[in-house]
Amino acid sequence: MDYSQLAFPAYRFILPEVLADDWLATVGWHKLNRDHVLHQPLTAYVVLKLLTGGEHADPPFMVDDKTSLLDACVDEILKWQGTAYLRESLFHIGIREGDPWLENSPVGRALWRCLFVEAAYLAAIFHDMGYPWQYVNLLSNKLEHAGLQPDSPGAGAEQLLEAFGDRLLFCPLNGYRVLNRTVPATWGQQLAATTAKALRKTHGLPGAIGFLYLNDILRDYPVDDTHPIRQFCVEWAAMAILMHDMPKIYWGDGTTLPSNGHMRLKFSVDPLSCVVALADVVEDFARPVARFQDLEDVAPPAARPRDAKEAVALTYRDSCDTTVLTLHHASSPAVLTIDYRFSQEDQCAVKRHWIPKEHRDYFDRQHGYLDLSGMGVDRVDMLASRAAV
Repeated sequence: MDYSQLAFPAYRFILPEVLADDWLATVGWHKLNRDHVLHQPLTAYVVLKLLTGGEHADPPFMVDDKTSLLDACVDEILKWQGTAYLRESLFHIGIREGDPWLENSPVGRALWRCLFVEAAYLAAIFHDMGYPWQYVNLLSNKLEHAGLQPDSPGAGAEQLLEAFGDRLLFCPLNGYRVLNRTVPATWGQQLAATTAKALRKTHGLPGAIGFLYLNDILRDYPVDDTHPIRQFCVEWAAMAILMHDMPKIYWGDGTTLPSNGHMRLKFSVDPLSCVVALADVVEDFARPVARFQDLEDVAPPAARPRDAKEAVALTYRDSCDTTVLTLHHASSPAVLTIDYRFSQEDQCAVKRHWIPKEHRDYFDRQHGYLDLSGMGVDRVDMLASRAAV
């Protein structure tokens, strides 16, 4: 929390909500009541383990015998091919030709390594802050089916585009292009429709908008003394918060082919969002799950509290002990294995139930949302197994 307030001063405005006993903000009721509060700093921990090895001087995650994941990310950025949109954003904040940020030099690489780790950590520790908003929108969707018409979500999307449409945040929704004055008139309507859908069906866009807005209200008007690179870090992190939760929008209503293929998360185009999304999938360990039981089944009458009004017992325990991530880069094809190891068979079985859909959504070899081929991964396998006793 100290880091959160240092790196993102507006965090102190939402700290009471984070600490409050707010069920909707702490667990995901739609998926076995999984925790989201501990999950966010643990996802940041996974990000650091992948990129730097962590604080215990462990080796970072390697994509081959000589290249770390962090170096592979910097390599893709400094090619300025799929990442040309980042170069344009840097020009907008005042970076000029000849500055080390634009050069694949020892100084330039050192700067990008530091910035990448900072932005990835910042995005990871706040990536699920949009969950309460998503819950409200889910209720709104139910009201629509009941014949009650809330305010048009499209109107809210148009207001957001007017306020934030020129920010780096919306670049992925345009196929990772910075729009100019020659774009077709119909693109604006399509972007508004996609934005409205993302507001209703994801927590990524609400979280990213909230993250940016809280930062914006701290910036002095009319002269902002925020360092340009510091602000770029915030904008970049907001984009990763958005993109970690866009598989539903990417797939749309398509059962075999994605409806919005231009939004596929490719390592060669958006390495930051890829790292955060991968860490989010990997982090399932030490993540409590709420379990409700009849009080009569777990405690005899003499052991029950006298003032107990409800005959329900609640336990809040984690069952996934660890996640083992292995890249077999020497094999052909190169296979990335994500192995979730559980101490309880029932939770292991539940994870096995969810894996096929999660694997299809994220790692299908042809159309999965997360395309890691840019870091040399040909296939991703997901497993759920019992932890060794």
